[in-house]
Amino acid sequence: MTTTKTMTKTRRTPEQIVADLEAKIASVKARAATKEAKAKPEGQALVVAIRSLDKATRVATEVGSEEVVTALDSARAALAPALIGLGLRMPEPRAAKKRRAKAGQAA
Repeated sequence: MTTTKTMTKTRRTPEQIVADLEAKIASVKARAATKEAKAKPEGQALVVAIRSLDKATRVATEVGSEEVVTALDSARAALAPALIGLGLRMPEPRAAKKRRAKAGQAA
């Protein structure tokens, strides 16, 4: 007893294809604008400043200084509108780098 499966394929309309391609074009243009904004000296400086604030916040959190963490967070929030005004996204805070144990040592 042999059964045959009927495969149905939903075809996109030309309007759907055009809409998808226009969305892809918009995405490429947005990436190009972001790359151009990152190349500007003020864009580079803002990204470096925010990453430095993130690193300082991470260190202050490890030490347990809540006042410093609050001050650094408010400084980061103050820089956010300038970065967004250039057309850039706020960088996500990076996690602390963990050192790997040497091969002969126990963790």
